[in-house]
Amino acid sequence: MQKQIVEPVGVYPPTADFSQAIRVSGGDLVFVSGIIGMRADGTMPADTREQVELAFANLAAVLDAAGATPADVVKVNVFVRDDFRLVRDDVREIRARYFTHDFPVSTLVQVAGFAGPEYRFEIEAIAAVPTRADAAAPASPPEPAAPRSG
Repeated sequence: MQKQIVEPVGVYPPTADFSQAIRVSGGDLVFVSGIIGMRADGTMPADTREQVELAFANLAAVLDAAGATPADVVKVNVFVRDDFRLVRDDVREIRARYFTHDFPVSTLVQVAGFAGPEYRFEIEAIAAVPTRADAAAPASPPEPAAPRSG
């Protein structure tokens, strides 16, 4: 098995001993650690909606660095600190911009707290992407045409 640690540019550095994404076995699966609504400079907005916006933007950037897109995501786990009923509309609106069809399987958990007291939202994902060989392979040649009579 091959494992490649992905270090995306323009996303905050890991806040502990973890990788933000790992590409496994030639790129078939990409596992993304919990992504929070932190700016690249390490600051965090106090507003939950802005943290959700940043978390999804950060997730998209990490997926891009791993050669994937939100369309490749097959599983997400979403964690919220606030009562979900208070943030549901914002989360659903923002999520709908990133997952537009063939929706990923999903788990939502309301938590008592995160690694930092200012964190309000976190999302982790698994993406399934074509292997590089599959993506680079030429299309199959067309079937030969049936002979014409006459």
